[in-house]
Amino acid sequence: MSSLIDLRAADLLLSVIETPDAVISGSVLDGYYGPISPVLKGAGILQPKDHSRAAVSLVDHEDEPVNLIWSPEHRVYGYFSPSAGWVSVPGNQLATYRVNFSMLLDQLFERLDFSPRTGPVELVPDLLWEIGDARLPGRSKRTSVWIGRRLGDPTIWKRFIDAARMRPAPGLRVVLSFTAGNRLPTDVHLGHTLIAVRDVADHNGLAIAPELLAARVATGSQLNDDLITMAADGASLTVRGARYSFSGSKQRAIIRQLYDAWKSGNPELLTAEVLEIAGYSTSVNTLAKAFSGRPDWRDFISEEHGRCWMFL
Repeated sequence: MSSLIDLRAADLLLSVIETPDAVISGSVLDGYYGPISPVLKGAGILQPKDHSRAAVSLVDHEDEPVNLIWSPEHRVYGYFSPSAGWVSVPGNQLATYRVNFSMLLDQLFERLDFSPRTGPVELVPDLLWEIGDARLPGRSKRTSVWIGRRLGDPTIWKRFIDAARMRPAPGLRVVLSFTAGNRLPTDVHLGHTLIAVRDVADHNGLAIAPELLAARVATGSQLNDDLITMAADGASLTVRGARYSFSGSKQRAIIRQLYDAWKSGNPELLTAEVLEIAGYSTSVNTLAKAFSGRPDWRDFISEEHGRCWMFL
């Protein structure tokens, strides 16, 4: 895909993807994006959907749409111009082009190693897809990958959260978003890391670069300027620039719970509940026992009177 689509074409495609119906009129596509139009059509990513009855004025107000009418005399659609009279609109400009998501996703993930590569599963119609489990550079376990569009819309964001709750991530889940990073919500669902496609795409186009994706996963979402950030699987936490790593799955489960509570604005949790959810036996009844052998957790976690919380 990167060999076919340059940066300008990728930017246009991302803007079309974020429209409600993922469509663009032929008149706008050819009128304003003439050099780019053949690239996206040739790649099969923009395909004709139906015909429009409006177009961009070809002679008067170049940036204003005009309604089209059928001319029995000329046997074409067009409009009357005050300055030029009847103006025929070429047939190719009547078409509406829609993003072919099947083709797009196939090319977008062509460089990632999925097993098995069974094709996307639509979780929310036309908005959210499960791609599969990918092997990322530097990670021993495969990583669940989803992708969605228009996640900056509160209604669609809620549908994504509902889907995530219905299909809990067994470990880390990467959610790629066609929406720009500065428009994404910061309250990411526990166990998920949200990354904008543009941030991990090949510099020459839109194909996801495995090395960039792996690097972003390792450092966390970084969608804002929080003084505490966490990798989605709880493997590392960065507090005021200092990075702490956690190798055990149970310790990571503790970190995820405390971080999620800190992000919510209600940081205090019952220690017993945190340990139970993390999978510890009843003999481990304090965080001091859970983190036995490493005192650095006290740099950002407090525990007293049966409660625990993350702090700055």
